[in-house]
Amino acid sequence: MVVGIVQAYFNKSPTDNLAKASSIIMKRFREADIVILPEYSMVNPFIFLDSAEVYGLSEDISSSRYLIYLEKIASKLNTIIVAHFIERTNIPPLTKNTSVLVSANKIIPVYSKMHLFDVYSYRESDFFKSSAAPGDSYYKNFKLSFTICYDLRFPELFRFYATKGTDTVIVQAGWVKGPLKEEILDVLASARAHESTVCIVLANQTGDMFTGRSGVFNPWGYKELDMDFDERYAEYTLNIEEVEKARSALPVVHQAVERWEVKIR
Repeated sequence: MVVGIVQAYFNKSPTDNLAKASSIIMKRFREADIVILPEYSMVNPFIFLDSAEVYGLSEDISSSRYLIYLEKIASKLNTIIVAHFIERTNIPPLTKNTSVLVSANKIIPVYSKMHLFDVYSYRESDFFKSSAAPGDSYYKNFKLSFTICYDLRFPELFRFYATKGTDTVIVQAGWVKGPLKEEILDVLASARAHESTVCIVLANQTGDMFTGRSGVFNPWGYKELDMDFDERYAEYTLNIEEVEKARSALPVVHQAVERWEVKIR
């Protein structure tokens, strides 16, 4: 399976962001089965002080012009786009922070962010409603699961996915810059990959606000692709046999299941 990763900075305008994402994908796409956009690539809420403004830019999945346009691109390229979407709810001003699979004639929400970024002086819960449900999908012989940004700090979610047969976890991120934040991002992604013997595919924003450093981590925890700090698009081939080999040599998931129960409340 070939994954395409978009690393770029996106602003507060869905129109501008759609044009930018579309341009990157159309110009640089080669053969990816799945193209992954980073968190907040539809709307960047860090720019807003008022959650009502973000709500005003949100859309319903069933009638979203943003997703319909991405569906046309996915159809033209015969690929699947993992979009990040600000999903409207019936409890304004809260929206949902959602991963959506977009392909020809199909727009399927697969996951809404479970762990909201209520740390330091920021409260993501002022903008978003959290989810209680994990999300996964199948493509060819891969079982894919989905997480968003701050979820990386919760190993339980990744272990839960691994015990259910996941071999690849997609992480959409808007990892904010700060002291040692680049190193922390790498350490967390590497640890999540290694301790649950899964591939991690990380699509992160970059620029003045975010750290960049998107990439691919193999099930041994090694970062096979590092996209550094510039705006880039990269494609990488994942090998399911690498996961099988890692789990045979390092059966931590099987051993954990024998002694522990990981469940979501």
